Amino acid sequence: MSTLEEHLDDLAPAPAIRTLATTLAAETAVESDRQEQYVSLRPSMEGAVAVYLHRTWVSIAVEPDEAAAVAARLPEATVHPKTPATTYLHLTAEALAGAPDAALSVAREAVAWRAAGPRSSVGTGSAKKVAQPVATCPSHWMALLPSGACPVCG
Repeated sequence: MSTLEEHLDDLAPAPAIRTLATTLAAETAVESDRQEQYVSLRPSMEGAVAVYLHRTWVSIAVEPDEAAAVAARLPEATVHPKTPATTYLHLTAEALAGAPDAALSVAREAVAWRAAGPRSSVGTGSAKKVAQPVATCPSHWMALLPSGACPVCG
């Protein structure tokens, strides 16, 4: 199996995008998958994609109801509704380089959200499978990562 570093070497993204990916992977449990035009990051290979890394931009999954508020934290992000359940924030490499901490925070939240949600239905033939409830941090009310750690307090 290829590693995130191998996937990034093959994709050759802008430095800010590589930094976001490697920092996120160092702080949270993510799996990477290389496709022709991007590398995807998700909490597990069965989980929904949290972040798409392209060569010159990133797409971060957010809840549609929260998209405007989250986008306000990343002033140069553009909002792209994808499905009734998912909206993506697109951020260019230049915009990412200008707000790396805010983007990392949003990416962490995306991984936690995807870890708490239903598994990906791609290739399963059914989108009706629902994941079991996920434990939450009593201090931050955020879903715990697969490792059992809170994405905020660790």
